[in-house]
Amino acid sequence: MSLDLKRMGAASFLAGAGALWPAAFCAVTDAMLTPYQRALSGAWCGAGEPAFEFLGHCPACWAGAAAFLIAAAMILAPSRQLRRQAAA
Repeated sequence: MSLDLKRMGAASFLAGAGALWPAAFCAVTDAMLTPYQRALSGAWCGAGEPAFEFLGHCPACWAGAAAFLIAAAMILAPSRQLRRQAAA
């Protein structure tokens, strides 16, 4: 397997992880709640703790997704060594 295929596979994996991160993070967070915390979060129309949400996910969800997507972009970016070889 060439280096380019390995880089593409790693970048694809990280991009997929970034796409799945918000849903996975919320599922794990919900699974870790105690029965008392579940009852409290459902007592106020299911809103839970007051926090800023965008498309139904908190900032921690989007920060994790962004980290995976930035890592994928960094892997796909050409390295300095490849740029030197292309210039020579």
